[in-house]
Amino acid sequence: MTFKVALLQLTPFGDDQGQNLAKGVRACREARVLGSDLAVFPELWNIGATPSPIDPEGRRRWIAQAIDQQNVLFQTFASLARELEMHIAVTYLEAHHPLPRNTVSILNRRGQVVLNYSKVFICDFGKDELQKPHSCHHEIGCDVSCSPGESFSVCTLDRAGEGVIVGAMICADREFPEAATQLMLHGAELVVVPNACTWDEVRTAGLKTRAFENLFGIAMTNYPSSNRGSSQAHSCVAWREGRPVDTLIARAGEQEQIVVANFDLDDIRAFREAEAWRMDYRKAWHGRS
Repeated sequence: MTFKVALLQLTPFGDDQGQNLAKGVRACREARVLGSDLAVFPELWNIGATPSPIDPEGRRRWIAQAIDQQNVLFQTFASLARELEMHIAVTYLEAHHPLPRNTVSILNRRGQVVLNYSKVFICDFGKDELQKPHSCHHEIGCDVSCSPGESFSVCTLDRAGEGVIVGAMICADREFPEAATQLMLHGAELVVVPNACTWDEVRTAGLKTRAFENLFGIAMTNYPSSNRGSSQAHSCVAWREGRPVDTLIARAGEQEQIVVANFDLDDIRAFREAEAWRMDYRKAWHGRS
């Protein structure tokens, strides 16, 4: 079975949620024309990953941009998923107390929320800097005005009557092996990673490692621009018949584009079966009291 994931590497209209919604809808329609089963937005699409200001009034205005699942933006994507019969991973600043969350919700073909994940490893460093009379914005993490998520879970997405177990991480989550390990323990076969940061080969190596060590496919969507972009997808299949193979499935450049990654689930599952001993060792380790 081939499962096609569209990496929506799009340029946002800043924090203009109306224009971001319209552009996102157009991108999803294009992704469906390209045959995609799942479309994945970059991190915090509703506000274009606009960072939180550090002054009190600016932070209040930023927090006020958080939405819930009854918001017109979210409901539009839910209706679109039903219309296109395509799964959509929509990202947004989610209303939450005491601070909003950095969230991705996966909508199935019927427009139902089947996974709601909030970034656990948030970049909230530098809080002490906020107490200084002349704070330096560059010393403060982009998630300083967010609450962290609490757990990692998975969902099942269907294609032609067959299910694919899918999980999610967001940006910095991929830099911590614990996040991917939890998804592996929950049975993830494919993990989507909405992203919003600079990119380099070290991060690519980390992404490939997360896929290989946990025996799942991985699909990362980033924002375009110089030193960013590079939205990419990797299989966990690192060798065949004793010979190493390239795990890369698809990769974008730095410009705006939609890239479709074709995941061969049969190939991934066969590799998982052959390498199951590695997964069994890790499950046994994590199951110790």
